[in-house]
Amino acid sequence: MSRTVEKSWLEELKKRVEYQETNRLKMVEIRENVLDNEKELRSLDSTLKKTTSFMKKIKVLSAAGVPQLIEELSKLNLSKFVEEMASGIIETKLKISDIPKVAELCLAISAKYSNFSEQMAGEFKKVLPIKKSDKIGNMAKLRVDIIFLTELCLCGVFNEKEGLQVLGAVLSYLIQTDKAEFVNVGLLTTVSRAVGWQIARIVPLPAALEDADTVDVNEDSLPTSSALSPEQKKTIRELFKSYYDALYAKTEKTCSARNKAMKKVKRQERSRGDAADEDKNTLSTLQTELDALRKITNELACAIGVQMKALKEEASDDEEDEAANLEMGRRLAEGAVQLWNDEETKAFYEDLIDLRQMVPKDLYKDSEQRTLGKAAMAERIEDVDVENVNESGQMDGRRQTVQRGDSERETSPADEQLHALLKEAVDAAEERGLSKWQSFALDLDHLVSKYSTDQAAIYFVSNLNNKGCRKRLIKLMIEPASSRMDVLPFYARLVATLENVMPDLTTEIVTQLLERFRGFIQGKPTAGGDRVKVEVKMVCVMMIAELMKFGVISRAEGLSCLRQLVYDLRGHAVEMTATVMESAGLYLYRHTDSHAKMKRLLEVVKAKRDRMKDQRQAMLIDNAYFTCLPPEDSKEERLRLKLDEEDTPMKKFIRHIILDINKQNIDVHLKCLRRLEWSNPEISDYAIRYLSSTWLLPIENLEFVASAISGLCGLAHLEWIGMAVIDASIETIRISLENPGTFNQLAHSAAVFLAEAYIFELCDEDLIMQVLYQLISYPETSETAWKDLHRIRIVCAMLEIVREFFKNGPGRVKMKFFLLYFHRFYYTKRDTWNREIMERASEAQNGLEVNLENVQSRFPYEVETAYSDVCRHYRRSKKAGILRWPKSLEEAQESVEMIEKRFKPQLKELNGDRSDVDDVGRKDLMAIEEDDEEEEEEARDSQSELEDEDSEEERKKNDFLEANIVTKEEEDDFQRELDRMMGEGFRNPAPVAAAQTYDVTLPAAAKNRFARSIKFAEDTKEEVWNTSPTASYPPTDPSVDYDEDQGLAASGRPKQTRVTLMVRGKQNKPALKTVNIDDDGLQQKWSEEKEREEKERADMKRLTLGQHRRIEMEEEKAMLASLNNSRKGGMKKSAPRTKQTKPQFPGPHLDGEW
Repeated sequence: MSRTVEKSWLEELKKRVEYQETNRLKMVEIRENVLDNEKELRSLDSTLKKTTSFMKKIKVLSAAGVPQLIEELSKLNLSKFVEEMASGIIETKLKISDIPKVAELCLAISAKYSNFSEQMAGEFKKVLPIKKSDKIGNMAKLRVDIIFLTELCLCGVFNEKEGLQVLGAVLSYLIQTDKAEFVNVGLLTTVSRAVGWQIARIVPLPAALEDADTVDVNEDSLPTSSALSPEQKKTIRELFKSYYDALYAKTEKTCSARNKAMKKVKRQERSRGDAADEDKNTLSTLQTELDALRKITNELACAIGVQMKALKEEASDDEEDEAANLEMGRRLAEGAVQLWNDEETKAFYEDLIDLRQMVPKDLYKDSEQRTLGKAAMAERIEDVDVENVNESGQMDGRRQTVQRGDSERETSPADEQLHALLKEAVDAAEERGLSKWQSFALDLDHLVSKYSTDQAAIYFVSNLNNKGCRKRLIKLMIEPASSRMDVLPFYARLVATLENVMPDLTTEIVTQLLERFRGFIQGKPTAGGDRVKVEVKMVCVMMIAELMKFGVISRAEGLSCLRQLVYDLRGHAVEMTATVMESAGLYLYRHTDSHAKMKRLLEVVKAKRDRMKDQRQAMLIDNAYFTCLPPEDSKEERLRLKLDEEDTPMKKFIRHIILDINKQNIDVHLKCLRRLEWSNPEISDYAIRYLSSTWLLPIENLEFVASAISGLCGLAHLEWIGMAVIDASIETIRISLENPGTFNQLAHSAAVFLAEAYIFELCDEDLIMQVLYQLISYPETSETAWKDLHRIRIVCAMLEIVREFFKNGPGRVKMKFFLLYFHRFYYTKRDTWNREIMERASEAQNGLEVNLENVQSRFPYEVETAYSDVCRHYRRSKKAGILRWPKSLEEAQESVEMIEKRFKPQLKELNGDRSDVDDVGRKDLMAIEEDDEEEEEEARDSQSELEDEDSEEERKKNDFLEANIVTKEEEDDFQRELDRMMGEGFRNPAPVAAAQTYDVTLPAAAKNRFARSIKFAEDTKEEVWNTSPTASYPPTDPSVDYDEDQGLAASGRPKQTRVTLMVRGKQNKPALKTVNIDDDGLQQKWSEEKEREEKERADMKRLTLGQHRRIEMEEEKAMLASLNNSRKGGMKKSAPRTKQTKPQFPGPHLDGEW
């Protein structure tokens, strides 16, 4: 039969069985050839000193000392110490790992002294329990002694009957005397796993199939031991099996008792609401006992190679409820339904801040310790009985026909209550810190977001954490304004956030809320004897529902409260029930543990609604019911079905790979995006639509969308995608500016995406600066523009992302100038806000009706924080000195005026009219006239032409510099193009271009002058010398006196070296210019031009070499980055944190595709 065993067990078994069989056969051979060895023993050393030393070593026996003892044993005569050796070995406290070595020693002694086995058997009988009257003293030593005895029997130390009789007696004692308490399970489990196969043909099962290294073997192929006969092995195996059967029977009996106790407790809970404490204790005891028995039974079953049978569990009486809960859990896991309507709602109720990480411990150390017990509330969903909730379905006719006016009779507060409130207000005014509390209480009425609620919690812990303020907060949470039910979810979040540092405050709020609710249910009168308004009751139950969604109140208590309302569904209970169902009905219905109970309550509510005669109450119940269970024919359902019909699998796939992109799956989603059929207009338009809908993604995932678009643009045929998405984002921002307050969230996400796109080089810094200036300069025409601070938030969000890229280079100067205008915009908003608040407050004091709802009393704290962070991040380094930003609107205005005063003249000069310059140039050109008769006029003409060319060169140089200013703004594009050209230049050297030739016709005047000079050369040598192109050589005519020392001709005139140059003149006509080579200014100009050319050549050489080195470094970095990405996945490079180096733009995620 094939069995699954542990590989390590199999290897150890083969090794041990082979060793045991070899030694057993040797011992059998030694016993068959017994010889008289007295002469040999007498020849050995038997001195007292050595024998005593040997016996001492026996008493402290260990595996490490066995080889030395065997060596000494062969040299000593210990025939008088055999009994003492057996006693010493038995009394030694061995480990299971020492048994093989000690067995070797026993084999050596038994081979030398034949009476050693009898002595060992006698010693084992003394220490092992065999009789029924024996007691087990040391269970750990007993475990080792039994395995040691079995090892000696298998190795042949004992005769056939000596050791096996003792082993059988011990096992029988352990099994037969322990079928009630089962305290020997652990000992028998160890013995069975260690030597079960050798003595009983037991193959143990692996302890953990999922963790162990197992192998399948056939029992017949396993090595067997011949020390025990098959009948003996069968007997021992049946002993183990009988012990297991007795243990399993006890476990099954305990399970049956547990099932009966559970059934009894559940019956009492359904009939009486709660079970007796005695029955609960009995159930708990039986459950604990069953768990322990199940564990040891399973261990023993694996040790003896038996598969444990499953215990018969008692079926639950609420099988339908459990099946419904399982079905809802499956639907939640598959995504068919969601516990929360959207991600924002989920974050509001589940993502709470930890005040202990944000506030110093000194501020809450006194309130952190719990001094009150937890509020009394139901903790288990099973405790809520919904079986008999329909008993009051047949409502009393007399109570049902009560008019609404009688049930909702309202009276004004009594004078005593008003006097008490006024006295309390006077007393509170004398307390310290009253102004802070009043400001905090006013701000609580204007909580409108998760962020403002968290800031309120931080403020309370930091400034108002004292006993008096905590009492005021408890009262405010217990009795909020009945007209402000919209702020109750934020109140509940505030209480849930404070629970970590103020547990007593939360306990007090929950306790008083539940007491207040129970008072409403029982109809207890108030202190003044007046009926309570229905709005007050609705606020109370809504606060309970909101706290339940935050986990402050258990779902069991929430169901219990709803059950009490549904039980007597009339009067104010209808409004209270509708409020609970609208607030938390969907939460209870979709939660796995409360789904079944809530489903039954909804059925009861629907049944009672059909018997209602008041149409108003029936409509309230209908609205609340369909909030929990939307009808299939509702407008939302029809719209969903329509969308499902139009929604193709391809569209679902596109939405998935775009909207679900994150850090872990960006590479896979980018590959999917690249494989889309972008040539299909329908698919490409749909993909661009969702790539541009940045508000559909979490804001922390926008960087991954930008990275994916950058990867798409790396392909030549998909470069247009980046421009399309950028244009759509800019259009979203523009639309939000044209429609203030409507698309703020859309514009915020689009602006953040633009900043991320700039990091991935999808747009340049000019576009970012343009968007920033547009945000602060677009005119605001709304009357409420003073309280619209979304533009400041958008600008701060963009600057937070791109800040590292505008700290160095030309972008730093642009950002510096923009920040000056941004300071002015910020302080303008802030001053306008403060002025409007003061005006409205003064109008309210004068008795005018002013609407101050949803307006904070002070400038929003989160806007101030964002602005301060921006200012702090854009300060200069310490070496350059701290940059002082404006502290008021006047300072900001002065800074802006200073900048405008400084640069406006330069702008006028750059953009001014150049007509005067052009007129002067024309006059200079018209002054050049050709005269072939007068050489002085030719010289003047040539000089004028040179000056004209100089002015022309200067003008061209200025134009070049202006053009160069423009190209510097495109420095990044130029750098990439230069890298590409340099790389191509290194790989493919450019062919040498042929020299360009010019065809210029010699003017007629030049021909005549040249011919006239040759004609009269013999008569007027001096003229030839002065005008000839070869005048650089001295005259050869001896009639001319040439003074070499003075440099003068014979006529006394100074020597002048002139040459005639032919250049292009007006309309590309050739013209002659006579140049005086000896002119110092001309020579100086030539030398400066030569130096400039040499300097430019050296600079170009340095830039080229530097560029080459930079390319090599980038290639090395790319190689290292690819190696790192192969191990842990590449992501975009973060902006450099150091201020000394210019930040580098990250590349796309897929290597080699940029």
